Amino acid sequence: MTAHSTAAVIGGGIAGMAAAYELKKAGFAVTVFESRDRVGGRIWTVQKGDFVMDLGTAVYLGTYREAVEMIHEVGLSDEFVETPVIFGMPRQGKQHYLDLSQPIRASITTGVISWPAKIKALRLFADVFKHRASLGYDTYDGLAEIDNETVLDYSRRVLNEELARYISAPLVSGTWVHEDHDTSVALLHWTVRNMLVKSVFNLTSGVAGLPRKLATLVDTRYQHPVTNVTDTGAGVEVTFSSPQSRGERTETFDTAVIATTAEPAVAMYPQMDENHRMLYESARYHRLGNVSMGFSARPNDPGTFSMVSPYDDPDTIAVIADHNKAPGRAPAGKGLISVLLSPSYLNRTDDKDDEYLLEHALERVEHYYGRVPGELEEWALMRWPESVPVIDKGRFKLIAEFRKKIDPTARVQFASDLDRIPGLNGGLVSGKEAAARVSRRFAGRTSAAVR
Repeated sequence: MTAHSTAAVIGGGIAGMAAAYELKKAGFAVTVFESRDRVGGRIWTVQKGDFVMDLGTAVYLGTYREAVEMIHEVGLSDEFVETPVIFGMPRQGKQHYLDLSQPIRASITTGVISWPAKIKALRLFADVFKHRASLGYDTYDGLAEIDNETVLDYSRRVLNEELARYISAPLVSGTWVHEDHDTSVALLHWTVRNMLVKSVFNLTSGVAGLPRKLATLVDTRYQHPVTNVTDTGAGVEVTFSSPQSRGERTETFDTAVIATTAEPAVAMYPQMDENHRMLYESARYHRLGNVSMGFSARPNDPGTFSMVSPYDDPDTIAVIADHNKAPGRAPAGKGLISVLLSPSYLNRTDDKDDEYLLEHALERVEHYYGRVPGELEEWALMRWPESVPVIDKGRFKLIAEFRKKIDPTARVQFASDLDRIPGLNGGLVSGKEAAARVSRRFAGRTSAAVR
């Protein structure tokens, strides 16, 4: 197909790659500018020896409808796998499990909370059922209506201290790297509705298989950091550097989508409108540490994910048995375990090297599994300075108002997980929406040779 217009996409995370793919389908000649030597952003998969390690986003949830559709659309069906989830819930040194394929039976029989707490928990599920129409990806007015207190305040007011410590806090910490006193209760309700699913999806090549595939379908320029974007009224000038050129260069496109995290977006686009500036300048992110370790053996443990209560272990937010998460992450008989380290732990260990964090992660493996399974064969570590955008009390109200004021005719559009439920699917849908706005703006153009 001959392109009718040119489009620049700045940022090769999932939001940017989804925008680029949709724009190409709509008839644009697309160029992606990515500052790193890889695409995916906070989705990052590495191969270390025989182990496939996801150092960022861990899975595709069953509720990630748009992501799953795109996986099949771009030809990754042969890599697509579904795995049942057994949810680990440690409490004061003892591991408990929830088989999410049988959620009612598992909830009744689990020993992680007492019977009085189980009865109290019915109120949480009643509230989730009551607000279920608002707990999707498409509407934010409903989430704004219940965005009126923190998870901690809600848990203490409606539930009890036991549920606050061993249900509410681990859910928002292990899923979103959030703290219960700094998180909207609306996000807790959304999480119960969408994250406690009986199975998860993945790709045998790793979670990053999707953005990597999308990068092969459009012109993707690696190690091309963008320093400035200017809307001239007739086009968009993109100023960037590259390994091949001395100094900076500027190219002009018909349109652009900025798909980065908040700070670089504000810095590169001084013309940013007040609506976006308000959202981006008020954004906060939590840090996250991911230590993935490949062992010569695997523990005899059925759990897929263990969400750790910050009241029991403030240094750890989750332990993931990657060998149970998806086929091919580790060879037969070998184990692959990821320990996710909390923001507070990273803040205390800024002066420590990677080996120090590795030793701490190994100690956590021994703590949660009773022993280290065999010899450590491979490991990889990532300290994410920005993991998930913080959804504190009032954030959904701000997002709902922001979304009403987006200018669909702007020549420069934005894509991120800042204006919705954060994460992989949120970023992907944001990229699709940004591409749709651009496509509508240029809908009158017919295919012709692009200058």
